[in-house]
Amino acid sequence: MLLTALKVKLAAMVAVAGIDTAEMPNVSPAMESTLTQLAADQKSASEEPGKGPDVNASFNAALAKVNELAKTGDKDAQYALAHWGVLSNSDVNEIIDLYRKAAAQGQVLAKAELAQVLLQAFPQDQARVTEAVKLAQDAEAADNKVARRLLAKLYIAGSGGLEKSVEKAKALLEKGSKDGDGEATLNLSQLYAADVPGMPKDEQKSLDYLIKATEQKNAVAMSTYAARLFDGDTAAEGSKQLVKKDPAKALKMFEDAAATGFAAANRLLGAIYENGLGGEKKDLKKAVEYYTKAANANDAQALFRLGNYFESGLTEGEGDKAVSVVQQNAKSALDLYRLAAQNGLSEAFYNVGVYYETGTVVDKDPAKAFTFHLRAANAGLPQAQHRLAGLYQNGTGVAQDLVAAMGWYQRAANANFAASQIALGQMYEIGAGGRPDPAAAEQLYVNASEQGAPLAMLRLASVYERGLTSKGVPNLARALAYADLAVDASNKAELAVKYRDELKGKMKADEIAEAKKIYDSKKKAAATPAK
Repeated sequence: MLLTALKVKLAAMVAVAGIDTAEMPNVSPAMESTLTQLAADQKSASEEPGKGPDVNASFNAALAKVNELAKTGDKDAQYALAHWGVLSNSDVNEIIDLYRKAAAQGQVLAKAELAQVLLQAFPQDQARVTEAVKLAQDAEAADNKVARRLLAKLYIAGSGGLEKSVEKAKALLEKGSKDGDGEATLNLSQLYAADVPGMPKDEQKSLDYLIKATEQKNAVAMSTYAARLFDGDTAAEGSKQLVKKDPAKALKMFEDAAATGFAAANRLLGAIYENGLGGEKKDLKKAVEYYTKAANANDAQALFRLGNYFESGLTEGEGDKAVSVVQQNAKSALDLYRLAAQNGLSEAFYNVGVYYETGTVVDKDPAKAFTFHLRAANAGLPQAQHRLAGLYQNGTGVAQDLVAAMGWYQRAANANFAASQIALGQMYEIGAGGRPDPAAAEQLYVNASEQGAPLAMLRLASVYERGLTSKGVPNLARALAYADLAVDASNKAELAVKYRDELKGKMKADEIAEAKKIYDSKKKAAATPAK
């Protein structure tokens, strides 16, 4: 069962198979040969895209050989299958069984990783937690860095039956740091920055360990330090600025981190070249290259950004010198959004939902659109909450439910999403789902108009004209003021101009003069920066 699942799930994950024979003492010649061949095929394929070996076929061939070795009792093959199973989220019981078989033969990596799996999958099962701690202690005694960091984490939390001891955790991490484990060094940096009880906050020590972790080529540390170098630390009054701004040094460190395959560093480099930050010249081609590297490592935000490029197309330069960097391709955009959604990005769920809602590239499917918008809305994305409310309001892809619609509009309105403030205001205005609530409608329109929404200004003008407000009486002067504001905000849209002129034709001179005063005060308030 596990073998079949791996063929399907890991075929595109060869580059992160994560097996290193250097960490396998006395590995069998057959196992070493199999992994060496797979590594060679991967390298050849990356150096000659489209011409080198088929990496999917290479991996599946290697997987079949490893599976046969595992059946003969090869501990490293059993470990490899379990490790790959973790990467592909395969059945946890099959993974545990393979890890246990390898661990029983003294496979140290299997002990360390089995401890992690047991603690993550069965945190309330005391017998399994006890087993995990014993495995971690055995692996740490055999100098396994993963187990060492795991035990340090347990000591910090006082979990797994171990006493709460920052000192013991610190000792383990210092041991790892001295042995060259960059992640242990980074953990020490984070400990000194966190002000943990029993270990006072020390920003200088935190920085020293962060720099040491970068020297040990820890990609997360390099990206973290590079980010601080890029802008420089903001020093509190009377305190020392620990890291001074050095964009050139930051860029080099980002590039070093990216060279390790660290997705976040590649994505950040993409953003730097996309926006011309840190004194770098804007270079969209380079930006796409870095985003692509990050996307190939399954970075959700990079996948999404590339999706944006394919959705609208990307051109660098102007006029006759304009060069296409990415050709518009809605199908490619959707594929990228789907991959980003699979990695949990709420904006990607929303975009996929829009494709199904509008029938772009795919058949229109309101039910699927509802499902994707619901995921994004539950993640707190206002535009998804707004779209979801509309589906409930119209009964599209879901049974009509005006109460649910108003609830979702309200959540987006609370996040200052102007379109939802307007839509909810209209529902209150007509009494959808209950009695009209003029005061609530007025306030929602005011909130949206303060964000510069012309439609909200027109709605306000209309309710003031008709007297459908908290005061319950018409106010033509205020109506005209908002109509004039709508004309400005909409760049003299025909509808706004027509409404303004018709309204003005009904008014007296003193009302028009009062409207001008209100208009001027609103314009002045909008032009005054918030303190």
